[in-house]
Formats: sequence, C-alpha cells, structure tokens
Amino acid sequence: MQIIPSILVQSAEAFITQTNAVQNSVKLVHIDIADGKCVPNTTWAEPNTVQQNLTIDCELHLMVVDPLSVIQMWGGVSSVKRVLFPIEYDGDIIDVIDTIHHHGWQAGLVINLETSTLMIEPFIDKLDSVMFMGIIPGKQGQPFVPEVLEKITEFKARHPKIFVALDGGVNEKTLPEIVATGIDAVCCGSVIFHNERTPNENIIRLQNLI
Repeated sequence: MQIIPSILVQSAEAFITQTNAVQNSVKLVHIDIADGKCVPNTTWAEPNTVQQNLTIDCELHLMVVDPLSVIQMWGGVSSVKRVLFPIEYDGDIIDVIDTIHHHGWQAGLVINLETSTLMIEPFIDKLDSVMFMGIIPGKQGQPFVPEVLEKITEFKARHPKIFVALDGGVNEKTLPEIVATGIDAVCCGSVIFHNERTPNENIIRLQNLI
C-alpha cells in the first residue's frame, strides 16, 4: 500500500519546500490543481517549475472545468505518471481519458462522496485507476467521512485489478479502517505537512501503521 503525499499549495516556494521534504521518502507525489470553479478554491501548479524541481514522479488531480486545456499545458512535464479527473465532469469523459493515454500517462477517475460507483462502470475498461474522495474536494484538513469505506471495499472486490486510492481525511486514527478495505494507496496532506513533526517522520509513522 502506497503513501502518496498530497501537494495543495498557493506558491512555487511552498511547492518546492513540500516536495523537497518528501522526495527521499516516496516515489510519487499527488499535485492538486484547482481552478476555483470546479471547487471553491484555487491552487498553484505551474508545469515549468514542476519540471525543473521535481525529481520523482507525480500524478495530477484536475479539479477544473476544462481538463483538456490543463492536460495540454502539462504535456512536456516528464515526471507526470498519472492524471485523474472527476467522474462528475460534464464533458466527454472518453475524450479526456483518450487524451491522457495519448500523452503516455495512466488515466484515472475521481469519485466524490455523493456519487454512486456505478457511474464508473461504462468507463472501467479504459481506466488505470480510481480515486475515492474521503472529504469534500478542494481543501486539506477536513474531517473524514467514513461512509466512503464501504464504497471502496465493494468497488475493490468488484474490480481487484484496478489501482484504487483514497484522497482526504487520512490520519493515524482513520488509517487502520482504510487499510482494511484492501485499497492500494492513500493520498495524505495535513497528516504529513501540518504538524510538529517533519514530513519524513510522518511518512515513517504512517508506513509503520500500515
């Protein structure tokens, strides 16, 4: 089970600080890209800075109304491994998935708390991953919604070969129940970056719990 640090920042300086703090502890980071329309807040995410400063792989979580234009912006960033976008996107989902694959990246759908997993079924054969939200997307530090655990367990049993991740609400208290679902990865923000311990110390504590 992987621990993927979630990078949700407002500046290049914060991005460099956070990624430098974890690059020796993990193989991949999760970059949240929010446009203030798909979710209430905006985030910093600038492809050239990522290309110049990130020495490990990354996945992009596109919380944007126009994922195709954002995908185009990131085409030259060699560290991108996976791109995820919401199942609730009201455009052509197949077109977005195909565009992601055209760049040589893995494609994933993100499913919000209120959305049925049945929404994913028409696209399952084209997907590399599915990410469940354990909170309302767009802001770190929110309380975990435990109802998502049943959805993850059911989905993972139905599609054991799909890479399944959880984003949001992961901490030392919620992690044991999350691990029990059989999930493949957790994206962690606050529990890694926003307490008195160093990010590396926090990652080690989470790995030991797993």
